[in-house]
Amino acid sequence: MLAELYAYNHWFYGRLHPFLHGSICDVGCGTGNFIRFLLNHRLVVGIEPYAASLVMARERFRDHRNVRFTQAWLSDCPNEEAPAGSFDTVVCLRVLDAMEDDLDALRRMGRLCRHGGNVVIVAAAHMSAYGELDQALGHLRRYNRRTLGRVFEAAGLRVTHSFYINALGLFGWLWQSRVQRRKRIPAGGARLLNRLVPFLDAFERVFHPPFGQSIVMVGTPAE
Repeated sequence: MLAELYAYNHWFYGRLHPFLHGSICDVGCGTGNFIRFLLNHRLVVGIEPYAASLVMARERFRDHRNVRFTQAWLSDCPNEEAPAGSFDTVVCLRVLDAMEDDLDALRRMGRLCRHGGNVVIVAAAHMSAYGELDQALGHLRRYNRRTLGRVFEAAGLRVTHSFYINALGLFGWLWQSRVQRRKRIPAGGARLLNRLVPFLDAFERVFHPPFGQSIVMVGTPAE
C-alpha cells in the first residue's frame, strides 16, 4: 500500500530534501520506495536484511548504475559493502522504532557517515498514540523530540534539526489504532490522506504544528 501512495512518499522526500546530499545510504530500504526519489545522487546504497524485498528492489533499479544494494542487518554494519565513513547522508525511514537496540543502531549509522554528514531519521511519534497498529507493524516504541534527542546524544550525534510531520495523520492513527483497535491500515483512509497531501503540506509549512504522526530528526556525528 505504501508504494502506491506516491504523493505521500514524495511529501516526505520534499521535507527531507534539504538534508540529503552527496552519497546516500538508505537503511532498511525495503523494495526502494524512497530510493526512487534519490536517483539524481551519484551513489545510493540500500541496506536491507530481507531477500524477498531485495529481489524486488534490484529488479526495480536494474538500469540505474548509481544504485546498489547489500543484504545485511544494520548490526553487521559497517562492512565491506557499506564501509565506515563512506556516506554523506544516512537515512532511515520508519525503521528505528522497530529496532530493539535503537542506541546501537544510531551509533552504527553515525559510523557510516563521513565527518560533517547527516543522519536523517523518520520515526513514529508520541507514545500516547501507541496501539494495535503499532504492534502489528512491529513498532516497539514511538518518540518525541526529548526521547529521540536523548538517543541521538547518547549515540554521539549532535541534533541539528527536528520537527513533526503529518499532524492530521496522528488523529487518524489514534482512532484506528487505539479506538478501533485495527491491526491493518484501512486502504481507503490511506488513499484519502494521499489526496490531501498538498493541503497538509501547505498547512504544516506555515503553522509548524508541535505534534504529528511522525518525527523527523537530523544529526551529525560529534567531533
